[in-house]
Amino acid sequence: MGTRFRFLAGIVVPVLLVGLNACNSSNSSSSSGTGAVFVASQGDSSVTSFSIDLSTGLLTANGGSVATGSVPSAMILAPSGTVLFIANRGSNNISAYTVKTDGTLTAAGSSQATGMTPLSMAMDSGGHFLFVANQGLQIDPNSGTVSVFAVSTTSLTEVPGSPFVVAAPGAPGGTGPSGVAVTPDGKFLFVANQFDSTVSKFSVDASGVLTRGPVVPVGTTPATLTVTADGGFLYVANASTISGFAICGQVLTSCNDPTSPDGSLTVIGGSPFPSGVNPVAIVAAPSGKFLYAVSRQSNQIAEYKVATGTGELTANTQAVISTGATPVGAAIRAGTTTITATGGTTDYLYVPNLGSSSLSVYSFDSTVGTLSLVGGPVSITGGQPSAVAAE
Repeated sequence: MGTRFRFLAGIVVPVLLVGLNACNSSNSSSSSGTGAVFVASQGDSSVTSFSIDLSTGLLTANGGSVATGSVPSAMILAPSGTVLFIANRGSNNISAYTVKTDGTLTAAGSSQATGMTPLSMAMDSGGHFLFVANQGLQIDPNSGTVSVFAVSTTSLTEVPGSPFVVAAPGAPGGTGPSGVAVTPDGKFLFVANQFDSTVSKFSVDASGVLTRGPVVPVGTTPATLTVTADGGFLYVANASTISGFAICGQVLTSCNDPTSPDGSLTVIGGSPFPSGVNPVAIVAAPSGKFLYAVSRQSNQIAEYKVATGTGELTANTQAVISTGATPVGAAIRAGTTTITATGGTTDYLYVPNLGSSSLSVYSFDSTVGTLSLVGGPVSITGGQPSAVAAE
């Protein structure tokens, strides 16, 4: 990761800073033709709000910045769009914020402790539980955990047994959790393990308690992962490739017993797929037809088509587009403008560039998927933007 942000325990280096969220909410800003983008900065441990003009994707600063914990590393909006959570890897905690109707933020109460070095968060589509990947130390497999919290507006309550150790006692696999993703129905959780290049599967019960399942090998040092909006496919960003899996869930018949979906993973044909160097953020378009992988060391975004039914990835017509220096995250906001020629909409992708302290803005036709740069980079005054979310 340049000075690679693939965190290695026992070595004092910068960590992977990924803010992955493509939340399209029903908050009141959407109905007025505007949305909101939130950018966390590790330079001054703050979060800044921007208003989006949904007809263009352009941003306008909206209010002053609000303090986070030390070194914010990941950000996620609740499905309602009215609550924002930020994981802080420097202070090992989560900050919570209320998103007001004008898109500005208000800090909500005290922070919530996590495990060691929280790097990624995920939430089910109902907003019931928040899952946090805590990377821990390479020399101590038991320090790599997943914290699970029951969510009530801005309040977090840790579920019984949390944090859950990812590595099975005495068994290989599951060390260095760096990314976490959950199926929309909240039944299955997947964890990317950076230290041993695996993905762990967990079942999630009605109370949020995790039950460990199989561990599958992926490419070298996976940084993050994402589940498509329909819950059908899982994609994992490795050092220079993307691993793809079909999920045995509610929407697929790739199960040994289709009547009993168990979240098991089947490798997609052609996987792993080539990518840029050191992809650290990966997001799927709302339509599920396109996938974007942000490569930190290549300073670019790889653009893929997703094959209907199989999930196989192929390069889009425009295979890559450049970013600013050291991109570290991505967030998608669906637009509202109908494109007459295709019948699609204009959607937007936002990428924070840690090295150039800026935010790159892109638009794409939801039926074509090709990214186009919108305006110049937006300067982030806090410096070193490390996570982004959009609603």
